[in-house]
Amino acid sequence: MDQSISKRLRPVAPEVIPDEVLLFKILVHLPVKSLVRFKSVCKAWRATIASAHFVRLHLELARACPPSAVLVPRKWQPEPTKVASRFVYIYSFQQPPVQVAKLIMKTKPCPTGCIPRFTIPLHCDGLILIPSVTGHIFVCNPATKEFVELPPGTPNALLDQRVAFGFDPSSGTEMLEWKATIDPPYPIKGRTPICLPGFFYWSAVQSVADADQGGKLCYVHSPSPLEVSIWLAQDVQNIITWSLRCRVNLPIPRSVRVFACASADKDMVFLAVDARNLFKCNLRDGSLETVVDMRYGLKYNRGEGVNFIHGELPFLHYMVPYVESLLRIGPC
Repeated sequence: MDQSISKRLRPVAPEVIPDEVLLFKILVHLPVKSLVRFKSVCKAWRATIASAHFVRLHLELARACPPSAVLVPRKWQPEPTKVASRFVYIYSFQQPPVQVAKLIMKTKPCPTGCIPRFTIPLHCDGLILIPSVTGHIFVCNPATKEFVELPPGTPNALLDQRVAFGFDPSSGTEMLEWKATIDPPYPIKGRTPICLPGFFYWSAVQSVADADQGGKLCYVHSPSPLEVSIWLAQDVQNIITWSLRCRVNLPIPRSVRVFACASADKDMVFLAVDARNLFKCNLRDGSLETVVDMRYGLKYNRGEGVNFIHGELPFLHYMVPYVESLLRIGPC
């Protein structure tokens, strides 16, 4: 055989992609579920995927994408000290035409064996905090399935317990420990606080901050069952100024309150009337778009091949912004 031909037919060893490129340029773009599986490939991959640098890079890429949302249904319980559920179910939320919310996490039973009645969950960088009215506080990561109960904090003026949860840009870590602060000038309301980078905003007797809308505090005021006013605050040099963004006429009357949830579009905000009927509000003109009736129009799927609706069952449906992350819930 001609030597030139034999040289052309000689097999060429494939080039090996360095682990540094494979992990930090390719695999870092994958969802958490895939990365958890890849941790079992070898010790080196496991250590790299669990490293703070990889986790932070993966989170930064997730933050750059439009945020999704999750639904956390909660059985209505008139007596807060009674058991509401043995588990917390967290479902992914997709806007219509998708009308099915798929289960992404069922929490493990807590050490006390029950989940007390909880209030509006909080989200920060893939971690969801679930505060109960009895002072029991839980943190979970739906992507990694971690679920932890935190130690109790201190009560407010009404002897309730509320917790603030957010990202601390000065330390670069999510705060899962208690920090002593000076007493506020007014009694703190029993309402979940809002966190913007570096600051917590608690609700006093005069006002309520409902959502983080594009880096701004969003206050939803409903003076009557069919009226809603949406205010946005801007913090300039530690001076907060409020401006009325729009007024909205609700198509159905509220019984208790209207919950706000930030959307991927800074000019839109979700409004959940009594945590049951979901609307999308255009902040530019105050127009409303019906999204779904979470009692009858939204089907829930727990992965058992059966879809169900809550219907007349006494459930509230909390909607929470969400991004996936590999963040672990360390010891407190």
